Amino acid sequence: MPADIQYLFLQLQGFGLYEFVLPFLLVFTIVFAILEKIRIFGTRPNGEPKTNINAVVALVIGLFFVNNFIIISRLNYFLPKISLFIIISIMTLVLFGILGANVEKGLGPLGMLVGAIISVIFIYWSLAPTLDLDFLVPYWVQIYWPTLLVLVIILIIIFSVIGGSSSSNRDWDKIRKSWFGEPPR
Repeated sequence: MPADIQYLFLQLQGFGLYEFVLPFLLVFTIVFAILEKIRIFGTRPNGEPKTNINAVVALVIGLFFVNNFIIISRLNYFLPKISLFIIISIMTLVLFGILGANVEKGLGPLGMLVGAIISVIFIYWSLAPTLDLDFLVPYWVQIYWPTLLVLVIILIIIFSVIGGSSSSNRDWDKIRKSWFGEPPR
């Protein structure tokens, strides 16, 4: 029986399911959903989006996407790793629910910050050029320290010039207190 399922997947791969059909469906679905949500082509008199125009535009973009094999090969490297990250995230949330964590309030600002950092690390890892679980850095994501230093200095100057109003300071105090509690006296 397992050999039959393996043969089935090999046949589907031979038909081009993974190289053409699935990437096309993914791009078509995402583009169509975005066009339906933002209603860039306007709405009908009853307020509904123009679905036929959105479908044609999504179809054309999906077909252009499938035509470029380099992009499809990158997508085929990227998606299995992102799928692994999504499964790990869902299992973590299930584990929180099983252990009785209070999920109605959410994770809080500090938990959201930790989640965002972990997400960025996983996305960075999923862009690596290998299919292994190694953490290799793609050649085009190298950090250029002089450029990063100049960017940080410019951002500090911008925030010091623009910031400083009393209402924004109170907002930052609220955020700081919610993350770290009251300062010691």
